[in-house]
Amino acid sequence: MSDHERLIALAEALGIASGYHDIWGNWHPLGEQAARRLVAALGVEAGAADAVDRALAARARAPWARPLPTVRVLRDGDDSTVSIAVPESAWRDPLGWTIRTEDGRRLTGAIDPHELPVLEEVTLDATRWRRLGWSPPPLDHGYHDLVVAGATCRLIVCPRDCQPVPAGPDGGRLLGIAIQLYALRSARNWGVGDLGDLAAVVDHLAPLGVDLVGLNPLHALVPSEPERASPYSPSSRRFLNPIYIDVEAVEDFADCAAAREAVAEPAFQARLEALRAAPLVDYPGVARAKWAVLEMLHAHFARHHLSPPTARGAAFRRFQADGGAGLRHQAVYEVLRARHPGGGWPGELDDPRSPAVAELAAAHAVEVELREYLQWQATLQLERVAERARAHAMSLGLYRDLAVGSDGGGADVWAEREVFARGVSIGAPPDDFALQGQVWGLPPWSPTALRERAYQPWVDVLRAGMHASGALRIDHVVGLMRQFWVPDGGRAVDGAYVAFPVEDLLGVLALESRRAGCVVVGEDLGTVPDAMRAALHDWGVLSYRVLYFEKRWHADHTFRAPDEYPEQALVTVSTHDLPTFAGWWTGRDLELREALSLFPSPDTRDRQRTERGWDRDRLLHALDVEDLRPGALERADGTPSAELVDAVHRYAARTRARIMMVQMEDVLGEREQANVPGTVTEQPNWRRKLSAPVEHWGETALARLVAAVRAERNRG
Repeated sequence: MSDHERLIALAEALGIASGYHDIWGNWHPLGEQAARRLVAALGVEAGAADAVDRALAARARAPWARPLPTVRVLRDGDDSTVSIAVPESAWRDPLGWTIRTEDGRRLTGAIDPHELPVLEEVTLDATRWRRLGWSPPPLDHGYHDLVVAGATCRLIVCPRDCQPVPAGPDGGRLLGIAIQLYALRSARNWGVGDLGDLAAVVDHLAPLGVDLVGLNPLHALVPSEPERASPYSPSSRRFLNPIYIDVEAVEDFADCAAAREAVAEPAFQARLEALRAAPLVDYPGVARAKWAVLEMLHAHFARHHLSPPTARGAAFRRFQADGGAGLRHQAVYEVLRARHPGGGWPGELDDPRSPAVAELAAAHAVEVELREYLQWQATLQLERVAERARAHAMSLGLYRDLAVGSDGGGADVWAEREVFARGVSIGAPPDDFALQGQVWGLPPWSPTALRERAYQPWVDVLRAGMHASGALRIDHVVGLMRQFWVPDGGRAVDGAYVAFPVEDLLGVLALESRRAGCVVVGEDLGTVPDAMRAALHDWGVLSYRVLYFEKRWHADHTFRAPDEYPEQALVTVSTHDLPTFAGWWTGRDLELREALSLFPSPDTRDRQRTERGWDRDRLLHALDVEDLRPGALERADGTPSAELVDAVHRYAARTRARIMMVQMEDVLGEREQANVPGTVTEQPNWRRKLSAPVEHWGETALARLVAAVRAERNRG
């Protein structure tokens, strides 16, 4: 083989694809420079031909380096064998084994190598090795540790599928309303929607028969840099964004006279009124207002509940203990980042376990504890909203969202740097809605490091996302099978797909889903392999179906009929990354993309404008077939009429999908979308507020639209 062929062979051995087809069928081969950088991101040196040869040889020997794999995921009813690598000198001797179960039991026994099937045999350095297949005794679902010949393998025993969707109270399919929490207006919040507003939303929606409330990711961002507002570029996916705390609902607020007096000051009230009245969320202004009072509440709590400890003080200490090193790292990172904006700290602070970091944490112990206190309060308030939804007998309650990754300069990467690949970002190849591709600035987990950690980072992220949740949406779920990696500084088109252990990750997902009683939705839009959709279906993950994209692509591009939708799915007209229905109907999104130079060419712009006109006609034809076409299509300003909005949602409601979500922006007729992909500062992404305050939702089309959709959902 040539040097280039050996490099590509090494890349493929590491799970890097040799190229990809874009959505138009064009083949993009993996370039040499990209191949070397992607191989390096996986921790393999391939800078020269001899380094490539050494890496290929090491790759061949790696499976024989230890008796057991690091982790084995065992699914109910499937192959339950664990491979054991044994040198010839040990073929005749019994092998003792021990299993430490998750519940603390200790199982022991011995293996006779002669009685086990030989899966593979090789000779390395004149020594013959066999890989044997051994079936452990039946084990409960959970996480257990197998020890053989001094090596440990984490056994993850999982159910066959995820938590199923419950039937609605009327035996029908479920209906939810999707909101961006920050976008909620109310007469009482401090300029950003908060968990108090969310409780009010639950109180308003539950009596209408709504089964779940969809949310943007609530992940922790960087509190000291509140202008970095994207919930899909979080500092940590394991912790919450304290900006969503309802300050006046914190128990310490009622007890702290100084805080109440500060908030009651006319100047402070004027600040709050201005923050509420602003058309966009002023994150820095909100953060300054909340932070000043939250610091007072923590100081009051520490004085009255920690020395000596009260029942509340003991509850906080339990929260800290349960959060363990992860919570402490999160808090210390936030203190570190506040002192070094942008992440430019000395190198000795890069390691969260270093003496320098311990010294910083000790010197700023009060600030560290403040961050832990805020996580406690955010968690308590989220749990109370979930309890409220259960009290209202909502079928699923809160439907949370898990971002695809964490920001490269954030807490997750700082705390667990060894799990992340270096010098690359997750992204997406070019498609119709991001014609130049996307680079998200999110460093991916290394699949190799993830396996070495027995998938514990994935377990931690799922547990955080499923906490207080009835359903969890996994953004870009195809990333469990393959991720599109782009070398830092490169173009999206020059990236490549990297394989991930999809069956293992789905097994862990099913286990955590069942334990939490949490339904799972996989956002499977875009270029998703058929094998991935089959795997998601097999594991009980709901597909994510957006009406705009549900067309007969291989025929006449007309919209699919309701009975053509799968049952194991969630259906919605639009999402946060796409135009609202009013924006789609009026072509507002196309206007924006032209103004922001997001079209690669005038021909592309013209083609999409023409296609949008055709799509409007196709949608009206689909409504005609279902006898849903309204008499009035548009208002005087060209936006869709209320009757057309109702008709489109009734059409989606007739699908067989188990869950339907309605965007609150569509209920209110908003034209502007929450986020425009491909932009960062060019648009006020993640800052737009809804036009109607929560207190006035009863005066909107919400009740009428929900009633119409529920009637369709319960038909048949």
